[in-house]
Amino acid sequence: MSSINLSSAPAFTPSRFRLFSFTAFLLGVSLPTSNALMNTMLGLALVCLLWHRDTRHIKSLLKQPLVWLPALMFALLAISLLTQQHDYGPKMVGKYQKLLFVLPLALFFLADSRLLTRFINGFLLANAAILAISLTSGFLNVPLWGLDPQNPTVFKLQITQNVFMALAALIWLSRAFTQSGWQRWGYGALVVLAVVNVLLMVQGRTGYVVLVVGMGIWLLLTLPRWQRIGVFVCGLLVALALVLIPNRATERLTLGVQEIQNCVLAPTAQAYEICDNSMGQRTAFARESLRLIKQAPWLGNGAGSFWYGNVETGDGVHNPHNEYLLETVQNGLLGLAVFLGWMLCCFRAAWGQPAACRNLLVAILSSYMACHLFNSFLLDSAEGHLFMILAAVLAGYCVAPLRRDPH
Repeated sequence: MSSINLSSAPAFTPSRFRLFSFTAFLLGVSLPTSNALMNTMLGLALVCLLWHRDTRHIKSLLKQPLVWLPALMFALLAISLLTQQHDYGPKMVGKYQKLLFVLPLALFFLADSRLLTRFINGFLLANAAILAISLTSGFLNVPLWGLDPQNPTVFKLQITQNVFMALAALIWLSRAFTQSGWQRWGYGALVVLAVVNVLLMVQGRTGYVVLVVGMGIWLLLTLPRWQRIGVFVCGLLVALALVLIPNRATERLTLGVQEIQNCVLAPTAQAYEICDNSMGQRTAFARESLRLIKQAPWLGNGAGSFWYGNVETGDGVHNPHNEYLLETVQNGLLGLAVFLGWMLCCFRAAWGQPAACRNLLVAILSSYMACHLFNSFLLDSAEGHLFMILAAVLAGYCVAPLRRDPH
């Protein structure tokens, strides 16, 4: 192999930048639209790094907890395959390989400060297209391309679409505050339409969590005190209207509470059937997780150890739909501590950025932390890869601060 000069960066030629820019943009487009495109763009990002061959930041990144903590999480999971055998173990380890992507993604976005903007623009453009299609199908009651007008999900499952749409609404909201004139009104309209789509059209309660937590924290950090009071009052009025006026969001929340109550009170012999619904299953998952945690509280039960299902048919799942529980079941309190340490490092890195950047990053991170209570987002493909990109950007800020607003 030929030696690589570590002391200086290779020339970032226009042709290289075009390839990097194209990759970053389509990576943003792919997350809410296509796993196949996402995997292709991740591969192309690696090709870009091999072509560019800029190794200046590798040593510094390897020292960053934002990089080595997720690698440690993956190592603990992989090592458990040697000590505890579970049929689903190898597949579970394979799903968590994305934890190793933080380093190459950090190197990719460090190549040029404009790449993050390209990525976000791609993400927002894809969500705008999804929003237009979903609204057209839902409002006009038109089954476009086989979409269900009562639940107009376009490319992804309803949970993923709602989460990404809520994140897009948060970014559009931050842009509305920084723009003026028609641009402000345009971003404001996108926020309103996205919120309507999440709350009243597409099923999936996790999007509600992103909206409430993300926008709530962003407004709390961004607005002066008197405006916070006004937003709080408006929020109460909206919540009151949702309670008093029949709508799909309130119906979904009420149904979720009923499902939890029915599952908790279900007789043992009928528990599986009665809990066989969204929130009922999550309640049963939590009970089974706690039972497994008691068996091996410190080092866990190993990769793929969680299973809940019908003993008679063998049908079941290996995902408790709670990242905190999944980490503790598989890697014990040690694994949970590593995971929480990684999250804390993400918040610490975000808090050190300029105000506008800090507020948006903290809001997004808080949304993820809240959603981890209801879904194992690191296990999920699109949601997990988006968090890897977020962690990679934060790691890059720690090594070579870009001092740019991320939107």
